[in-house]
Amino acid sequence: MSAGRRARVGSLRFAGSRVTSHVERDLVETALPAPEPDHAAARMQLFESLVAAAHDGHELYGRIEDLHGTTTGDGPASSVSRRAVLVTSISGGTSRTRAAVVSSAEAVEPASLAVEAEHLPRHSGPLPAHVVFEPMAFAELIAEFAAVALTVNGREDVDRFRRYWEGARIAGPGFTVTDDPAALGGWAVDIEGTASPPLVLVDDGVVTGSVQDRETAAAMGIPPSGRASRDVLGLCAYPANLVIDLPSAPPRGDPHLRVERVHYVSVVDPATGTLTAATRDFTTVVTDGRAVAAVPSIRFTVDVPRLLRNVLGGVGPARTVPVSWGGCVVRTPAVSVADLPLTVSIPHSPNGVHP
Repeated sequence: MSAGRRARVGSLRFAGSRVTSHVERDLVETALPAPEPDHAAARMQLFESLVAAAHDGHELYGRIEDLHGTTTGDGPASSVSRRAVLVTSISGGTSRTRAAVVSSAEAVEPASLAVEAEHLPRHSGPLPAHVVFEPMAFAELIAEFAAVALTVNGREDVDRFRRYWEGARIAGPGFTVTDDPAALGGWAVDIEGTASPPLVLVDDGVVTGSVQDRETAAAMGIPPSGRASRDVLGLCAYPANLVIDLPSAPPRGDPHLRVERVHYVSVVDPATGTLTAATRDFTTVVTDGRAVAAVPSIRFTVDVPRLLRNVLGGVGPARTVPVSWGGCVVRTPAVSVADLPLTVSIPHSPNGVHP
């Protein structure tokens, strides 16, 4: 059977608690039956519920995105039906964001995405070296790192992966990264028709796997991983459904920097896994479990393996959140990292940018 995919993507975007765009589009790779009817009415109903659940005086910015489709391959057809919701609440210049990824059969509880904007004094002085990345922030970093370091893009990229990453210890014991479409509602068959079973990329802190398309897998002398994609320019494959497992962090009484969200993530050095990013929305200094000061936007550069080796553990329950590119989703708890000094950029707004 030749491989093929047909998908329908629906996107409702809103700003100032008003709808700014609402579109449906079909992505067709072959002649397959049409996807399910559009879910525009359900998106509008959820948007109205989100506005109703918002705190008084808060304006909402964000998006509701639906993906429905079918892929055929060498075995049975595989279907996807998934919704991603991201909501930024802004009041008095302070913004905070919440997000969720669910199957379209699951209801999103609007109250779970409503968040109070805290108005805090601006932080001055040195920042704590102990950093807690909330799920949305850590998800952006680990997804970009996996796409850079653990994806093999073509025959000419095989040597790079084997030289720098294959078998390398990049994190401490107990830290595991699995690309698991079945767990997160992703495609069970890739765009080439290859099945996509769970794939362990990092096991107990050591790189044990990679993703590639069929041609690259043949050059490596291994079976294809079932992660081929055409969604992101320049990538022939990438892991799009990451599940992060790690031990719980021990209690710490020292102040820490809490980063709720990052954006503008880009690659500085793919050979070392070094990325740069900026904090977004509500970044705070936390003392004795309470946010005491807001921090201006921080532009930071980080060697991700160094960050991972300094991970103290997970904090709180795991959440499944969307990543800003390529349809990726990540399930992770907040991640506590020791000794990660960050430098404050030139101050502009301590509260981030609208989505």
